[in-house]
Amino acid sequence: MNKHQIYKMVATIATAIVTCVAIALGLQSCNVTRTVTTRSEAWQKGDTSVVIQTKTVETYDASKKL
Repeated sequence: MNKHQIYKMVATIATAIVTCVAIALGLQSCNVTRTVTTRSEAWQKGDTSVVIQTKTVETYDASKKL
């Protein structure tokens, strides 16, 4: 191995370590929001219509305990 190959290998390993640390620190908390909307329409006589709509919003917050 020459010096250039050794330098590339050390740089690759250092980059991998820095990436792993950044991921570990970045994944300490998360926030997830899910919205579910259900709509049902039923037409009745004449111009009268009935619309039933439900909306559910779920939120989950989590943090990693160190």
